[in-house]
Amino acid sequence: MTFKTLFPRAMEVAYLDSAAEGLPAPGCAEAFLRYCRDKEQGTPGRRFFHQAEAEALEMAAQLLKTKKDNVAFVSSASDAINILASSLEWNPDDEVIISDIEFPSNIIPWLSLKTRGVRVIVVPAENGAITWDTVAGYISSRTRLVSLSLVSYKTGAYLTGVPALSSELKRVGAYLCIDATQALGRCPVSLEGVDYLMASSFKWLMGPHGLGLVYLSSELREQLRPTSLGWYSVENPFAPDPSQGYSLKAGAACLSAGMPNFPSLYALRESLSFLLGLSVEAIYEKSRPLVERLRFGFQQLGCDMLTPSDPGKASGIVAFRHAQSEAIGLALKEKGIVVWGGDGRVRTSVHLYNDLEDIERCLSAMASILNMPEITGIRVGPGRGSG
Repeated sequence: MTFKTLFPRAMEVAYLDSAAEGLPAPGCAEAFLRYCRDKEQGTPGRRFFHQAEAEALEMAAQLLKTKKDNVAFVSSASDAINILASSLEWNPDDEVIISDIEFPSNIIPWLSLKTRGVRVIVVPAENGAITWDTVAGYISSRTRLVSLSLVSYKTGAYLTGVPALSSELKRVGAYLCIDATQALGRCPVSLEGVDYLMASSFKWLMGPHGLGLVYLSSELREQLRPTSLGWYSVENPFAPDPSQGYSLKAGAACLSAGMPNFPSLYALRESLSFLLGLSVEAIYEKSRPLVERLRFGFQQLGCDMLTPSDPGKASGIVAFRHAQSEAIGLALKEKGIVVWGGDGRVRTSVHLYNDLEDIERCLSAMASILNMPEITGIRVGPGRGSG
């Protein structure tokens, strides 16, 4: 069973690009209108703003199976990573470990620490995946943090062995940061062994832009010294004499400097409610045959696969390399099939609104597109083909 009929766009096209832009959950459009009506009340409407914030926070905590005190909202997942990078006290020769299949937002903030003497170690993927024991081989007494994606945006590989990796890090007093952007709302996410986790709101969570969901463990909270602060970060911003100092809010609440994105929180509240009414584990299991069919179909077509064949590393993403990835994406779009085509790869992604018809439609179209002269580069006659 899929939920395709609840998503108008999924009825119009074979939408296989949730890894880039998830379709909004039912009720999101109405949520924005509800915000506007509350906003029209002026300051009396603020009680509804904060109610939406509190309810969205509670539901986010439920999704992550943690206490709401451990969860906060910031402006984006990129913002969440930058907050972490700037809130730890770094020493020269500290080491941060990442991988070569990370999204740029999980690379650039760490590279910026090089000016402070921090060394960034990049672990190479093997067959499109990162394994916890390979990463563990890079851990040393200088390791301060490991930051990895639970699911790679590039290959779709699912990171396993997180608790074991965390145990190795605890041995040297280091922390584990997980980017769950390509997992949360679609794949099982466990916080066991995780010190810091972030996710975007607009992909698999089927929410709006403008929010990043953050989990902060109580252990790491004790070590953080946030530098981006505001009235929303502290316990009593309107003390009689604020110049006497301040006390940060407990838990993850100290990460939010100012008023949150209330319109987006209204919509995210709807998408979180929708997901909690289902089961992410059920979504994952029901989608597994579709993901496997897609991966096997591409392999049969001779595609240079980026996605690992190991079913234990499967997520919602199936991708392959191709020099004409943009042209393939455009050709599929003309046939009513939406995928990601660019960066030298074609990436498809399967969510709860997809069904076997979408998969077979994509594979059938791909079979013909991959043989087009402008894709293969083979000349078929004078003045034809791409050469």
